[in-house]
Amino acid sequence: MTSSAVFLALLALFPRLGRLPCVVAHAPRIVAQADAGRELGVPPGLVLVVGLLESQWGCARGSGGCWGAPAHASTPDVAGGVRETVSALDLGWSRCGTWSGALHHFRCGGCRCVVSAGYTPEDAMRLWLRVDP
Repeated sequence: MTSSAVFLALLALFPRLGRLPCVVAHAPRIVAQADAGRELGVPPGLVLVVGLLESQWGCARGSGGCWGAPAHASTPDVAGGVRETVSALDLGWSRCGTWSGALHHFRCGGCRCVVSAGYTPEDAMRLWLRVDP
């Protein structure tokens, strides 16, 4: 499935996003940035799901444009963009060997962990498989 199709499927599932005007205004950039994940072998659909769940693709208040990962490990409070998120997912895949493991690694640093707040890696996997089978 194309990144555009996955993006539209996610919008159809979440028609009442709190920051929908921002998301719509930046839709071409969001889709293009998700495609950038292909360089490292990270599926754009997975990047789009993580970006949505983390920060509504950088549009959520207080996100600073971040897609979920910090700009650098030594500055965890500085927002990173889609490249940092893609790199973090790629690192998780290389360490854990599965996209499910990569999501766990992204959320909490281990290949299998319990998430106490926000979405779970299982939530992200289910959503990804629903919109990008």
